[in-house]
Amino acid sequence: MQDMQGVQPEQPVSNTRRTQLEQSERRTEAAQEMEDSELGRRLQMLRGMQWVFGANGDPYARLLCGMEDDPSPFYDAIRTLGELHRSRTGAWVTADPGLGGRILADRRLGARRLVAGAGETDGLEQYVLPGHQAFLRLEREEAERLREVAAPVLGAAAVDAWRPLIDEVCAGLAKGLPDTFDLVEEYAGLVPVEVLARIWGVPEEDRARFGRDCRALAPALDSLLCPQQLALSKDMASALEDLRLLFDGLDATPRLAGPADGDGTAVAMLTVLLCTEPVTTAIGNTVLGLLPGQWPVPCTGRVAAGQVAGQALHRAVSYRIATRFAREDLELAGCEVKSGDEVVVLAGAIGRNGPPAAAPPAPPSPGAPPAPSVFGAAAFENALAEPLVRAVTGAALHALAERAPRLTAAGPVVRRRRSPVVGGLHRAPVAAA
Repeated sequence: MQDMQGVQPEQPVSNTRRTQLEQSERRTEAAQEMEDSELGRRLQMLRGMQWVFGANGDPYARLLCGMEDDPSPFYDAIRTLGELHRSRTGAWVTADPGLGGRILADRRLGARRLVAGAGETDGLEQYVLPGHQAFLRLEREEAERLREVAAPVLGAAAVDAWRPLIDEVCAGLAKGLPDTFDLVEEYAGLVPVEVLARIWGVPEEDRARFGRDCRALAPALDSLLCPQQLALSKDMASALEDLRLLFDGLDATPRLAGPADGDGTAVAMLTVLLCTEPVTTAIGNTVLGLLPGQWPVPCTGRVAAGQVAGQALHRAVSYRIATRFAREDLELAGCEVKSGDEVVVLAGAIGRNGPPAAAPPAPPSPGAPPAPSVFGAAAFENALAEPLVRAVTGAALHALAERAPRLTAAGPVVRRRRSPVVGGLHRAPVAAA
């Protein structure tokens, strides 16, 4: 008989203790319900303010609501209000290329709201994506530092080394497409997820979990300016926490250059936020813009496809709306901007200056360099991921052109609502033959 000396038998939970545990669980559930109720109330409050301002003739507020497929009428209306004007939302807004570039490069303007006497705060944004603003509101210095840290994995030279892997992923996904498929769900949305899973070494058994988290985070960039539904906001917060745990376990730190504690997880999470939805949207918008008359001619060569991808990102950048907050009182375009004021650059409008918004991208001339980002060197928001975004978008377009040269639309295109920043796609049925 096994010697049980010194082993204490398991004690049954007393009725009193069981009651205490049940009461504790009920208190926790009640506290969560109160927290959810408060979050929902604030989301509704912000949403209501945007609707009211928009209904009373404010084009920027209407733009923030994110309910129209084509934002061009709001861009046009904002241009008529002058080089810089103050929206009823309180933000200073510009669609002027010159002023927009100066604002984005001005170090007197930061990424986070400044409240007098309280230091930095995320203001109302904390209720949109609670607890995770550090990954989405990086200040310039931190963004630039992380870009240098991530260079061995995400810099231009590193991305060139990833191209065989990227081509393999895109070709494999394109080859497996049926004759009729959804461009977003079955191709464009899968490409960046699979590429990132391969780059960061996500184990096969965690791929489904990783894909679910990436899909849950589709509204993340939009959520900074456009309140999402309560359920989506909670799902995003849960997905970010799950990704943090996943990437903590994978530990990308040894692959980076001079990282600080936690940089590996931060960089990996940023690639998900800055690549997944922007790449999906850039692929979808480019293909849809070329159908039916121009597809696949501009994307039949690797170099040409890369140029088209650069053009697509120029016309509909990852951040169609870029926000800054004044660190001090300053003058912009003859307007007195006070410390703490929000200043908005409509990069999407700047990207559409020139050709009509509805016009498809023109095929690039042979040997033409990639179109520059609207943001240029001042785009610290997405600079860390920009080489990878361009490379993946170009490779995906090329692979799809080879697989489906006779691609046609097969149903109505549905865009995500409440998506003023990314302009995300929800569904786009197409037929390969």
